[in-house]
Amino acid sequence: MNKIKQLLSASSILAVSLPVLAAGVTSASAEDIQNLRIAVKKDRYSVDAKKFNFTTRRPAAQIVETAVKPDENFKPQGLLFETWDYKDGVYNIKLREGIKFHDGQTFDAKTAIDALKLYDQGRSDFLQIDQNSFSQTEAYEFSFKSEINSSLVIENMTHRGASLFSLNGDRAENPIGTGPYLLDEYKPKQSISLKRNDAYWGEKPKVENISYHFVPDDQVRLLALQNNEVDIVAEVTPQMLLSLPKDGSVVIHQSRPIRYVALLTNLHGKAPYDKLKDLRVRQALAYAINREQLAEVLFDGKGVVAKGILPDWMFGLGDDHVDGFDYNIQKASALLDEAGWTKGSDGMRSKDGEPLKLRLVAAYPNVSSVRPMPELLEQMFRNIGIEIDLVQVDDSGVYDDTYLATGEADLYMEFASNNNTDPTYLLYNLFHSKTPWGYQYTAPGGALDTILDKARQGQNREEVIELVREAHREIVQTQLAAIPILMVPNFNLSRPGLNIPMFEHADWIDYGQVTQTK
Repeated sequence: MNKIKQLLSASSILAVSLPVLAAGVTSASAEDIQNLRIAVKKDRYSVDAKKFNFTTRRPAAQIVETAVKPDENFKPQGLLFETWDYKDGVYNIKLREGIKFHDGQTFDAKTAIDALKLYDQGRSDFLQIDQNSFSQTEAYEFSFKSEINSSLVIENMTHRGASLFSLNGDRAENPIGTGPYLLDEYKPKQSISLKRNDAYWGEKPKVENISYHFVPDDQVRLLALQNNEVDIVAEVTPQMLLSLPKDGSVVIHQSRPIRYVALLTNLHGKAPYDKLKDLRVRQALAYAINREQLAEVLFDGKGVVAKGILPDWMFGLGDDHVDGFDYNIQKASALLDEAGWTKGSDGMRSKDGEPLKLRLVAAYPNVSSVRPMPELLEQMFRNIGIEIDLVQVDDSGVYDDTYLATGEADLYMEFASNNNTDPTYLLYNLFHSKTPWGYQYTAPGGALDTILDKARQGQNREEVIELVREAHREIVQTQLAAIPILMVPNFNLSRPGLNIPMFEHADWIDYGQVTQTK
């Protein structure tokens, strides 16, 4: 048994395997599931006008639709938009005809413009549309301009947050969209139920009714699946995968690796959170991580060692623009020696009487999504003489407001992904010094800002991708603003016999097309 497995088996943080109970729901055929029950984490919906995400944030309810959706290569593919072209900051759009909102209103150029204006209120940093530039040219055609002459507005429309609502009615009570499902019932913090829209313009859903059940506790979600209370678990953590029964009563479904687990580093902190200003300390941390062992133990062995925070298959980036870090304790120790952090008789390091102690905040979106990785990293860093003050949070608001925005930590563990087809989306929002997301302490500034600004203003995709490669290398290799650890698939769990059309981003898994073997 290797060292990591010994630590895992001894750790009290791991839940014991749950009892295996009978599971299974009889269904008429592979093309007809009447009721599909899905367990997700807590209710994250907001009806606040400035933060509105009801039915668009996970679980994305498929009541409203986006103009475009991501294809398998994370390029925008037409949905409500049939075609579009871009030149010199101007977009010309042709809508798909024959689409109606759920209330019978025609989806045409006028209603599309109204829907885009509704979304873009207060969010110009996202879509970057010049609100005064909309111009209807035909019944189903219109144009608009980018505020910053960007060629990436359509790419940003693949984010579920950019879904297009009708202006009719109160969208907080009864959201009206063009999607394949209608709202049946919403019980805040309990469940949201959907019924099939039989008048849907596109491919008809195979599932008649879908209900999402909000179950914050990871092991309770797994137990609900084993107890036949739900059919699918849609948000899966490492501990759940470690607790799975081995008799086939629970089936794992996975996508390609897309989500990164990484440590973001505080580059601009004030004492005592200023130790990572020294690049050598950041490099020592990177070399101290045994990624192969973490990949073997966590996520059912399905994670892969990460060289960066963007997967090599996405956008056609490839993996030759970043080098990654191997596991090299000797090199890590030499870097700390060079930086003046010397080992004491207890094996821990100090400089001028100050111990080398770093605060690690785990995690975004919550610590349950990565546990027990923080404890394993704590031991790996102790092996090179670094003491870790581990702070574990399960609320992204606390993570953001208490530690990230204030710079009151050295390391920030995150489990996230680039969740739309804009290649600059993640890198800009996390690492540009003008980040709208509050990551100013992890933003290197200088050369990276220049690269990202050029990428955001690139006028063709090839130019953008090459600049993104350059920015990615600056972040994970040159500056080490992020220390990559693993790249992880998106997972679902189900009872046997279900076929789930998995997708790399959870918001784009089409549960309406789930089928069951006869």
